[in-house]
Amino acid sequence: MPAIYLGHGAPPLIEDTIWPRELASWAERLPRPKAILVISAHWE
Repeated sequence: MPAIYLGHGAPPLIEDTIWPRELASWAERLPRPKAILVISAHWE
């Protein structure tokens, strides 16, 4: 299983048409994960 680092990016990325298509492409090509680890400095 590959490890992927995915930063949250900036709010304008929502308006980007390329980035969502790239994520969808990853979802089609990569195997379904057995687990997901989320690490965040934002735990208020």
